[in-house]
Amino acid sequence: MPKSFALDPAVAGAIMGLPRASLLSGTTPLEPLPRLSEAFGADIAVKRDDLTGLGLGGNKVRKLEFYFGKAIAEGADIVLITGAVQSNYVRLAAAAAARLGLRCHVQLEERVASDNANYRANGNVLLDDLFGAMRTTFPVGEDETAADAEIEAQAARYRDQGLKTFVIPLSAEKPPLGAAGYVLAAEEVLQQRPDASDVVVASGSGLTHAGLLFGLRASGWRGRVHGICVRRETSLQTPRIAGHCERLAALLG
Repeated sequence: MPKSFALDPAVAGAIMGLPRASLLSGTTPLEPLPRLSEAFGADIAVKRDDLTGLGLGGNKVRKLEFYFGKAIAEGADIVLITGAVQSNYVRLAAAAAARLGLRCHVQLEERVASDNANYRANGNVLLDDLFGAMRTTFPVGEDETAADAEIEAQAARYRDQGLKTFVIPLSAEKPPLGAAGYVLAAEEVLQQRPDASDVVVASGSGLTHAGLLFGLRASGWRGRVHGICVRRETSLQTPRIAGHCERLAALLG
């Protein structure tokens, strides 16, 4: 029998103590990939976090449960978020706000040079609109500090109107609250595949990557976690993930 794993009780208790909005539809399946497994000579399965059940799904739902939980606990009227024009994260934040009865302001950053009309008005941008989000654009694409500063300035304008705001941050220096969702997901993965030797994950903002790494280690699993960088060089991403883990440890005591 494969070894069983469980999240360290102190870590689990700390996460359970965080405010959390109910957005996730339930445990997502781990789907075997027999043809890919045969091609590579390995037992490969995919965690179907496209089936998280909100606004067309995606891994960001797990993160947003904790950001929106805090927003509601603080009595926010409006949640603000910044991201790329076709950001899945932004789209799901707009969907979460709609479900929870909050207003939402999305700031779309110019990360991809494109004049394509569908890129600018279709896909996730159209969904942002259908979910009722207010939109502004930010001309810089790869300056997280500047993007956060601009969305904070927008939040200040809403506060001047008498609204209570909550900002979902972008830069790596902010507390990685969203990573808590993937600490819990790590335990879910290990319950489904306790004999796994390797976990492979896309690594962009790094919160999914860091949360999984933290949760797997806090569950006693000692396999390899491979983060595939999708936005920056490995030399920049490695300290980012380490920093997220350190700040996550501080957040959870």
